[in-house]
Amino acid sequence: MTRPMRALTARQLDVLKRIADGQSWAQIGTDLGITLGGVGSINKQILLKLGAASSAHAVHLAHLAGILRRERHGDHAGFAAHVRRGEDPWACMQGCPEGERAYRAGRRQQRKEAA
Repeated sequence: MTRPMRALTARQLDVLKRIADGQSWAQIGTDLGITLGGVGSINKQILLKLGAASSAHAVHLAHLAGILRRERHGDHAGFAAHVRRGEDPWACMQGCPEGERAYRAGRRQQRKEAA
């Protein structure tokens, strides 16, 4: 039996979105002006409210519940390929490997330039 999900606060939702975007806890803490321990505490609250075993599981459950949208997927050509094949591009939980690699490389470059 799964536990029902409880509503997330605005702060918890912001942290969950940043985790889903691939930000580290250190980066989230810096951006939000909170300590690393504070980010960990908020993450623990998110896990409890969603009934998740890990941050990745919390992101997955939030996507399934419609709390988060998968906007990243549309950033690459795989999105159009899914539409062409008559598939729901937002339902692609695995992501397209090439697009995911390109996305992550771009995020790494942005972090390097920001440092």
